[in-house]
Amino acid sequence: MLAPLDSARWTPACAAHLLNRAGFGGTPAEIREMHALGLKRAVGRMMSGGGAESDSPPPSLTAPEELYEQARMARGLSSEEQKRELRRRWRREQMAEMRALRAWWLERMRRTTFPLREKMTLFWHGHFATGVEKVRAACLMWRQNEMFRTHALGSFRELAKEVSRDPAMMRYLDLQKSRRGKPNENFARELMELFLLGEGVCYTEKDVREAARAFTGYRIAPKRGEFVFQRRQFDSDNKMFLGRTGPFDGDAVIGIILEQPECAEFLMRKLWAFFVSDRPNPAVVRAAADALRAADFHIGAVLERIFLSREFYAPEVVRSQIKSPVQWMIGSTRALEATLPPPTILESALKQLGQNLFAPPNVKGWEGGRAWIGSSTYLLRCNLAGYMVSGRPPALAGFRRASGGVVDIPLEKIAPAELRKNPEALCDELSFRMLNARLQMEEREQLLEALRRHEGEIDDAALRDFLHLLMSTPDYQLT
Repeated sequence: MLAPLDSARWTPACAAHLLNRAGFGGTPAEIREMHALGLKRAVGRMMSGGGAESDSPPPSLTAPEELYEQARMARGLSSEEQKRELRRRWRREQMAEMRALRAWWLERMRRTTFPLREKMTLFWHGHFATGVEKVRAACLMWRQNEMFRTHALGSFRELAKEVSRDPAMMRYLDLQKSRRGKPNENFARELMELFLLGEGVCYTEKDVREAARAFTGYRIAPKRGEFVFQRRQFDSDNKMFLGRTGPFDGDAVIGIILEQPECAEFLMRKLWAFFVSDRPNPAVVRAAADALRAADFHIGAVLERIFLSREFYAPEVVRSQIKSPVQWMIGSTRALEATLPPPTILESALKQLGQNLFAPPNVKGWEGGRAWIGSSTYLLRCNLAGYMVSGRPPALAGFRRASGGVVDIPLEKIAPAELRKNPEALCDELSFRMLNARLQMEEREQLLEALRRHEGEIDDAALRDFLHLLMSTPDYQLT
């Protein structure tokens, strides 16, 4: 299992598949460039990034020290009405900061030369799901996002430990309330059930209680918004956890969990579903889990093996995944070589499509797969495609009209004047750009009919209509 792909089978379609799954897609020029590199060098580029990247600074966010002072100020007010008004104002400010933070991350995904790192940051964001509604601090959500990015392709062992000390996660699962004699079980339970093992796998309710004792004493320094360990609140007595006994702390509990064979298999099933297929072959998952353990849980090492493997490029895998809303949005703008919609429209679109960043539905994160699309969200995708290619501000139900709401698409670059004189060539070029695949004869003829209806050279309006038609097909919803 995980046999290397024969280099003779490396095609432009394979290069497009790698760009789509390990990133957010690419233009025809980027696909040709990746194909020309050959399989190993193409995968190597995805693993290391495509060049120097200038990290854009995050938006201005209220610092933890200021949030602490705001809370102290509110407690000092005698009027309940004044307190409520102050909290409403701070809530509005935090919502504005979160909108700016979402726009910043989406723009980063759109412009990055290291798409795999952003794709893995998105994976960890859904795996270690944390919502701003409870965390209530944009600055802590940004810090968590940066932590995921730092460890995106590194040691899962170190990442799991960092997550246990992450103030956003600690707030979300009440870990900062856990103390000697009164441990809070929320984080310990989700650590095993959702993050490392799977529901009911290997552990018992007693293991949850014992693990919760190991995470006592974890605190957040209120002024700095950083992790601190209060030894006096730590339960240093022996714990019996997964058949082992000792005065375990949180790091020791994580280490013991990672020793369980089920841990690597659980993580690989989730990674396989995210990057490859919702229906993994159990034997392939076991082989990938063995590779993960052999690499001491180094994520980049096992992903590289997957991206080089025959299984990753299997016909039943290519264009079999339903695009997540973020994948659809970022991939669309990359394929169109276009700008992102303005932040208010972007946030509203992704929220209605079911993937509002920093606000997963619950601690399980987003379900993904077939849950990404239904009759209403499919229609919304088609309408959003129409807005994006129309060159007009949005006129969609549920969207606020926004000045400067037009998505800028370089139509002359996508379809030069000479290409527009040849409907067959134009159809093939745009189909490969948007779908990364050769069309079946019947489908190609239907699309050609849409172009042939225009006499003479195809103008911008006809071109926009054709792009909308391509983006509204069922095939376009797949990657």
